[in-house]
Amino acid sequence: MVCFRHAAPLSRRALAKFLAIAGGTAMVGPPRGSAARDRDKTIVFALPDLVGNFEPQTWIGFGDSVHVVDMVARGLTHMDFSDPVPQPAVAESWSLSPDGLTYDFSIRRGLTFHDGTPVDAQAVLRTFNRMIDSTDPTRPDMSFALENLGGANIAGFSVPWPNTFRIILKKPDAALPGRLSRPDMVIISPRTLSEKGRHIGPDLSACGPYRITSVTSNERVVLEAFDGFYAGRPATRRVVMEVIPDPLAQISALASDQLNITNSVPYSNIDRLGRMEGLRFTRPAAFITTALAMNCSARKLADLRVRQAINHGIDREAIIADAFFGKAELPGYITPKSEPGYDPSHMDLSAFDPEKASALLRDAGMMGMELTILSENNGFWMRLGQVVERSLRTIGIRATVDYLDTGTFNARAFSRTGHDACFLQRSAFFPDPDGRFSPLFATGCTVAEHMTAQTGLPDQPALDQAIAAANAEHDPTRRAARYVAMNRFMAERMLPVAAMVNTFMPVVASAGLRGIPVNALGTFRTFLEDVVVDA
Repeated sequence: MVCFRHAAPLSRRALAKFLAIAGGTAMVGPPRGSAARDRDKTIVFALPDLVGNFEPQTWIGFGDSVHVVDMVARGLTHMDFSDPVPQPAVAESWSLSPDGLTYDFSIRRGLTFHDGTPVDAQAVLRTFNRMIDSTDPTRPDMSFALENLGGANIAGFSVPWPNTFRIILKKPDAALPGRLSRPDMVIISPRTLSEKGRHIGPDLSACGPYRITSVTSNERVVLEAFDGFYAGRPATRRVVMEVIPDPLAQISALASDQLNITNSVPYSNIDRLGRMEGLRFTRPAAFITTALAMNCSARKLADLRVRQAINHGIDREAIIADAFFGKAELPGYITPKSEPGYDPSHMDLSAFDPEKASALLRDAGMMGMELTILSENNGFWMRLGQVVERSLRTIGIRATVDYLDTGTFNARAFSRTGHDACFLQRSAFFPDPDGRFSPLFATGCTVAEHMTAQTGLPDQPALDQAIAAANAEHDPTRRAARYVAMNRFMAERMLPVAAMVNTFMPVVASAGLRGIPVNALGTFRTFLEDVVVDA
């Protein structure tokens, strides 16, 4: 990490020279071949990783499953994070039956996939059937797409008319059009499924704004504008998505004009980069929630008073200062203020009150208890973990944070017997409060069943009913009010998680770019089709 000692403005050339001296191998070369910096027609975006497997219906990593898929593919609807209302995409319109159980989506006419195959209702059906049919030979391993769409609430899919795709539900779901904008809901070419089956790899053909022209695993993917995109040809002809996982290398590439956009530089360097000549930092809305998930089936955490003590024993101001360098917000429990359902009066639900926390522990007879917290050993988690460990020790909990690689963390965090508590991050893949409640807290979802084990709490049936009622409400004002009530109910009666802070991915870009979707990039979503390179 680079340490800057003074606040005077620094030119990109001066910083690049400094980093080359200080970092040695930190400099990143420009994209090779014809994709090299044709300034008026090429944007270079930093990827954290790239396996080269763009299968949308399973999780590979942010590089493959979000950044690339967002650029190459689109679903029935689209949300750009500037508006909480889903917009038409592959579907030009949709309607809902009076009982709220049947959505009909009218597919745009005249669209094609990148491989020339027509986009029609049967093609859409082919994509969705592999979600629900466990015997489909093209269905990928470890597919969570159906769960993210609605899980057991999905009754089926059909094509009632040649240009209409139908989704049938068991219970009403007002959030369904928003869910369809997720990256795992994009429409895949039937030819790709026929030829590649469950092994799409780098050969994804979809109908998004860009098509794939070359892929080099662990290095880059080169994309070219697709003239047949439903919203028109993208503003920039070519996008090179370059793997630059090292923070120092990203800073160097930004300084030397070899990188145009990144959303993964360290929080510690945001202010300095934002003041640098030729670069711009714009603060996104804080759509990313961080929380401490508590295993309610563990004996030491079964008492609500203990969970309340942990909640009020976390110094969130210190987390914002030490782990995020001021680039985060205090929570009003689950719903961030960037989404409908937020209520500023809920700030008390996550207030730091060490005296109250210690009193709750004494009342529960658990003063001096031991608590092991699991954490991933990357990103901001280690700094965050240090603050939480220190805070909880102050109130009388002998907390220890175990820092693990991602695979080991997941294996233990999703086992009731594998952890006391663990850190949890939820990014808003679509900006709707149910993007948190249903997949994290409803009976049947993986987190509620295995990570928090909250489904055994006596108030879980009431929470499930509240989630179902919110999903059945289509009036935006009344729906938001339901989430406000649900937020307080869960915090006061159940508390399966302690919300810590809400934050964002820091977006730094060349000053000569216009139309950057900052809010979307702040929660990993990557829609660069309207970005314009100024001459």
